[in-house]
Amino acid sequence: LAKLLFNELCAEYEYTCFVPRCTDMKNTKEIEDKVYSSMHHLGKQLTQGVEKWNPTDLRQQTLLLVLDDIDNGSHVAFLQDIVSKNDCANSRYIVTCRDRNILNSLDSRVFDVKFLNPESSTKLFMSYAFPYPTEPSPSLKEWVHKIVAKCDGLPLTLEVIGKYLKTKVSESIWMQCLHALDEAENVVSLGDQLWAKLRVSYDRLGSQEKN
Repeated sequence: LAKLLFNELCAEYEYTCFVPRCTDMKNTKEIEDKVYSSMHHLGKQLTQGVEKWNPTDLRQQTLLLVLDDIDNGSHVAFLQDIVSKNDCANSRYIVTCRDRNILNSLDSRVFDVKFLNPESSTKLFMSYAFPYPTEPSPSLKEWVHKIVAKCDGLPLTLEVIGKYLKTKVSESIWMQCLHALDEAENVVSLGDQLWAKLRVSYDRLGSQEKN
Protein backbone atom coordinates (compact mmCIF):
# COMPACT_ATOMS: atom_id res chain seq x y z
CA LEU A 1 0.00 0.00 0.00
CA ALA A 2 2.84 2.37 0.82
CA LYS A 3 4.52 1.66 -2.52
CA LEU A 4 1.23 2.10 -4.38
CA LEU A 5 0.64 5.45 -2.68
CA PHE A 6 4.21 6.52 -3.46
CA ASN A 7 3.78 5.66 -7.15
CA GLU A 8 0.57 7.66 -7.34
CA LEU A 9 2.05 10.77 -5.71
CA CYS A 10 5.68 10.93 -6.84
CA ALA A 11 5.03 12.94 -10.03
CA GLU A 12 3.84 15.85 -7.86
CA TYR A 13 7.19 16.30 -6.07
CA GLU A 14 10.64 17.48 -7.11
CA TYR A 15 12.50 15.05 -4.85
CA THR A 16 11.22 11.56 -4.06
CA CYS A 17 12.48 8.61 -2.06
CA PHE A 18 11.00 5.26 -1.04
CA VAL A 19 12.86 3.23 1.59
CA PRO A 20 11.60 -0.33 2.19
CA ARG A 21 12.30 -2.51 5.24
CA CYS A 22 13.58 0.17 7.59
CA THR A 23 13.72 -2.55 10.27
CA ASP A 24 16.97 -3.67 8.61
CA MET A 25 18.54 -0.31 9.52
CA LYS A 26 19.16 -0.02 13.24
CA ASN A 27 20.74 3.42 13.54
CA THR A 28 20.45 6.92 12.11
CA LYS A 29 23.57 6.62 9.93
CA GLU A 30 22.28 3.51 8.16
CA ILE A 31 18.89 4.96 7.32
CA GLU A 32 20.42 8.31 6.35
CA ASP A 33 22.79 6.59 3.89
CA LYS A 34 19.91 4.58 2.45
CA VAL A 35 17.69 7.64 1.96
CA TYR A 36 20.34 9.76 0.26
CA SER A 37 21.53 6.89 -1.95
CA SER A 38 17.91 6.21 -3.03
CA MET A 39 16.93 9.84 -3.67
CA HIS A 40 15.38 10.75 -7.04
CA HIS A 41 15.13 14.20 -8.60
CA LEU A 42 12.35 14.70 -11.15
CA GLY A 43 12.11 10.93 -11.57
CA LYS A 44 15.82 10.27 -12.06
CA GLN A 45 18.01 8.72 -9.39
CA LEU A 46 20.75 11.04 -8.21
CA THR A 47 24.25 9.79 -8.91
CA GLN A 48 26.17 11.81 -6.34
CA GLY A 49 27.56 9.83 -3.44
CA VAL A 50 26.09 10.03 0.04
CA GLU A 51 29.18 11.84 1.31
CA LYS A 52 28.53 14.71 -1.13
CA TRP A 53 25.12 15.51 0.27
CA ASN A 54 24.80 18.77 2.10
CA PRO A 55 22.13 19.07 4.82
CA THR A 56 20.73 22.11 2.99
CA ASP A 57 20.39 20.40 -0.42
CA LEU A 58 16.72 19.66 0.19
CA ARG A 59 15.87 22.95 1.88
CA GLN A 60 12.63 24.42 0.57
CA GLN A 61 12.36 21.68 -2.08
CA THR A 62 9.17 19.66 -2.40
CA LEU A 63 9.97 16.20 -1.08
CA LEU A 64 7.99 12.96 -0.94
CA LEU A 65 9.63 10.56 1.51
CA VAL A 66 8.20 7.14 2.36
CA LEU A 67 9.80 5.09 5.16
CA ASP A 68 8.37 1.59 5.28
CA ASP A 69 8.22 -0.26 8.62
CA ILE A 70 10.04 2.07 11.01
CA ASP A 71 10.49 0.50 14.42
CA ASN A 72 12.86 2.45 16.68
CA GLY A 73 13.85 5.85 17.98
CA SER A 74 16.68 6.36 15.46
CA HIS A 75 14.15 6.22 12.64
CA VAL A 76 12.04 8.84 14.37
CA ALA A 77 15.07 11.04 15.01
CA PHE A 78 16.12 10.87 11.36
CA LEU A 79 12.63 11.71 10.14
CA GLN A 80 12.38 14.68 12.47
CA ASP A 81 15.83 15.86 11.35
CA ILE A 82 15.06 15.70 7.64
CA VAL A 83 11.72 17.44 8.16
CA SER A 84 13.57 20.26 9.92
CA LYS A 85 16.22 20.52 7.20
CA ASN A 86 13.70 20.37 4.37
CA ASP A 87 11.45 23.01 5.95
CA CYS A 88 8.92 22.91 3.10
CA ALA A 89 5.22 22.99 3.89
CA ASN A 90 4.39 21.29 0.58
CA SER A 91 6.51 18.20 1.29
CA ARG A 92 4.95 14.96 2.45
CA TYR A 93 6.33 12.28 4.74
CA ILE A 94 4.68 8.86 4.95
CA VAL A 95 5.71 6.06 7.29
CA THR A 96 4.37 2.60 8.00
CA CYS A 97 4.79 1.18 11.47
CA ARG A 98 3.43 -1.62 13.66
CA ASP A 99 3.99 0.28 16.91
CA ARG A 100 1.41 2.96 17.66
CA ASN A 101 3.64 4.42 20.39
CA ILE A 102 6.21 5.34 17.75
CA LEU A 103 3.54 6.95 15.59
CA ASN A 104 2.21 8.85 18.59
CA SER A 105 5.67 10.32 19.15
CA LEU A 106 5.41 12.03 15.76
CA ASP A 107 3.25 14.99 14.87
CA SER A 108 1.31 12.85 12.43
CA ARG A 109 -2.08 11.73 11.24
CA VAL A 110 -2.47 8.00 11.82
CA PHE A 111 -4.41 5.68 9.52
CA ASP A 112 -5.19 2.16 10.70
CA VAL A 113 -4.79 -0.36 7.87
CA LYS A 114 -7.56 -2.92 8.15
CA PHE A 115 -7.45 -6.57 7.20
CA LEU A 116 -8.92 -7.53 3.83
CA ASN A 117 -12.57 -8.56 3.76
CA PRO A 118 -13.46 -12.10 2.57
CA GLU A 119 -14.22 -10.97 -0.98
CA SER A 120 -10.93 -9.08 -1.39
CA SER A 121 -9.02 -11.89 0.33
CA THR A 122 -10.39 -14.45 -2.10
CA LYS A 123 -9.61 -12.23 -5.09
CA LEU A 124 -6.00 -11.71 -3.95
CA PHE A 125 -5.46 -15.39 -3.17
CA MET A 126 -6.92 -16.49 -6.50
CA SER A 127 -4.66 -14.09 -8.41
CA TYR A 128 -1.65 -16.07 -7.13
CA ALA A 129 -3.04 -19.61 -6.81
CA PHE A 130 -5.00 -19.54 -10.07
CA PRO A 131 -3.77 -16.73 -12.34
CA TYR A 132 -6.24 -15.83 -15.10
CA PRO A 133 -7.51 -17.75 -17.04
CA THR A 134 -6.79 -20.71 -14.74
CA GLU A 135 -9.75 -21.91 -12.67
CA PRO A 136 -9.73 -24.28 -9.69
CA SER A 137 -11.22 -27.71 -10.21
CA PRO A 138 -14.61 -28.29 -8.56
CA SER A 139 -12.92 -30.43 -5.90
CA LEU A 140 -10.55 -27.59 -4.94
CA LYS A 141 -13.11 -24.78 -4.80
CA GLU A 142 -14.21 -25.92 -1.33
CA TRP A 143 -10.58 -25.78 -0.14
CA VAL A 144 -10.07 -22.29 -1.56
CA HIS A 145 -12.64 -20.82 0.83
CA LYS A 146 -11.22 -22.74 3.80
CA ILE A 147 -7.62 -21.68 3.11
CA VAL A 148 -8.61 -18.04 2.54
CA ALA A 149 -10.51 -17.96 5.83
CA LYS A 150 -7.42 -19.22 7.69
CA CYS A 151 -5.27 -16.42 6.22
CA ASP A 152 -7.32 -13.90 8.26
CA GLY A 153 -7.25 -11.15 5.64
CA LEU A 154 -3.46 -10.72 5.81
CA PRO A 155 -2.25 -9.83 2.27
CA LEU A 156 1.26 -11.27 2.67
CA THR A 157 -0.08 -14.58 3.94
CA LEU A 158 -2.61 -14.77 1.11
CA GLU A 159 0.13 -14.06 -1.44
CA VAL A 160 2.66 -16.56 -0.04
CA ILE A 161 0.17 -19.38 0.48
CA GLY A 162 -1.39 -18.67 -2.93
CA LYS A 163 2.01 -18.94 -4.64
CA TYR A 164 2.77 -22.15 -2.77
CA LEU A 165 -0.51 -23.80 -3.84
CA LYS A 166 -0.36 -22.53 -7.43
CA THR A 167 0.66 -25.83 -9.00
CA LYS A 168 -0.79 -28.15 -6.39
CA VAL A 169 -3.75 -30.17 -7.71
CA SER A 170 -3.86 -32.84 -5.02
CA GLU A 171 -6.52 -32.34 -2.36
CA SER A 172 -4.23 -33.97 0.20
CA ILE A 173 -1.69 -31.13 -0.17
CA TRP A 174 -4.41 -28.51 0.34
CA MET A 175 -5.62 -30.46 3.38
CA GLN A 176 -2.11 -30.54 4.86
CA CYS A 177 -1.76 -26.80 4.26
CA LEU A 178 -5.06 -26.13 6.01
CA HIS A 179 -4.04 -28.22 9.03
CA ALA A 180 -0.72 -26.38 9.23
CA LEU A 181 -2.53 -23.03 9.16
CA ASP A 182 -4.77 -24.34 11.95
CA GLU A 183 -1.71 -25.07 14.07
CA ALA A 184 -0.27 -21.61 13.38
CA GLU A 185 -3.37 -20.04 14.93
CA ASN A 186 -2.29 -21.42 18.32
CA VAL A 187 0.54 -18.85 18.41
CA VAL A 188 -0.48 -15.99 20.71
CA SER A 189 0.97 -12.77 19.24
CA LEU A 190 -0.16 -11.48 15.86
CA GLY A 191 3.41 -10.99 14.60
CA ASP A 192 4.48 -14.52 15.57
CA GLN A 193 1.25 -15.90 14.14
CA LEU A 194 1.96 -14.21 10.81
CA TRP A 195 5.44 -15.76 10.59
CA ALA A 196 4.08 -19.15 11.66
CA LYS A 197 1.62 -19.03 8.77
CA LEU A 198 4.30 -17.94 6.32
CA ARG A 199 6.43 -20.90 7.40
CA VAL A 200 3.65 -23.22 6.26
CA SER A 201 4.81 -22.73 2.68
CA TYR A 202 8.53 -22.36 3.50
CA ASP A 203 8.72 -25.62 5.44
CA ARG A 204 7.34 -27.48 2.42
CA LEU A 205 10.02 -26.26 0.03
CA GLY A 206 12.86 -28.50 -1.08
CA SER A 207 16.38 -27.78 0.20
CA GLN A 208 17.43 -26.15 -3.09
CA GLU A 209 14.33 -23.92 -3.13
CA LYS A 210 15.03 -22.81 0.45
CA ASN A 211 18.52 -21.75 -0.54
